[in-house]
Amino acid sequence: MRRVPSLVFACTVLAIAGCASAPPTLVALPSPPAHAAGPARDDAPLLHVRHVHVPDYLDGLPVVTGRDGQALVVADRTEWAERPSQGVTRVLRDGLAQRLGSSHVLLAREGRRADAELTVELVALDPQRDGLHLDARWSLACRAGGDSTAGRTTTVVAMPSATPQGVAVATSDALSALADAVAVAAHSLHCTGRT
Repeated sequence: MRRVPSLVFACTVLAIAGCASAPPTLVALPSPPAHAAGPARDDAPLLHVRHVHVPDYLDGLPVVTGRDGQALVVADRTEWAERPSQGVTRVLRDGLAQRLGSSHVLLAREGRRADAELTVELVALDPQRDGLHLDARWSLACRAGGDSTAGRTTTVVAMPSATPQGVAVATSDALSALADAVAVAAHSLHCTGRT
């Protein structure tokens, strides 16, 4: 008779351990929304998008889905498929390629030499009750001399839902607004010794 309770106990422990080891759901930032390309222009410099700085509290794998005052609301059993700073850099680079033309934006580890560098620091990328808030400081600087410019872009975009997937879509939309502002500045940038 003593074997039955120990067998039940062993099965219960195995069931709990099995539930605890289930892998989390992974969410990736989607590509930026399609942007209608205007007429081809060749006045933009060849741009290198440096790794975007994301606040440390957001650059972990847990997905922040909201804020309650200073407390962050984190999704249960859902993680980013890549570090947010990597995903944000990728989506912003793709959004700029849509606006400037893919030949004007360097891919990661591409062999060509850039005319200008884009540096971006996200001051905030926070899901809140009224939408996702983006606050970004950015600068464009020619590498071999010429112009430099800087700006700050703030926007609030609607979130389809307060879920990890909703945050991912809203983040991509907000980065598209940032790409709009940077693309306008890039077209006005005059770099000497352009390649």
